[in-house]
Amino acid sequence: MPKSLTLSTENLNNYGTWLPVSGAQLEDFKRNPVMFYDHQTYKKPIGHWENIRIENGKIIADPVFDEKDPEAKDVKRKWE
Repeated sequence: MPKSLTLSTENLNNYGTWLPVSGAQLEDFKRNPVMFYDHQTYKKPIGHWENIRIENGKIIADPVFDEKDPEAKDVKRKWE
């Protein structure tokens, strides 16, 4: 079974804003669930997200790392 990560919660973030998770519309994200390292969208993706869902006020997903990419493979190793 894959390990899941919390992508977002209803807690106040570093910018002083919050997302009401119960009303989140995830359809567009689910069509292109690209995963970037440290939110660096100007760099190449390191994988994608699967099983994107809302549970207990959280947006949760399972990471799938690009094992052919050395940086992604290293991030996966450290995460595991």
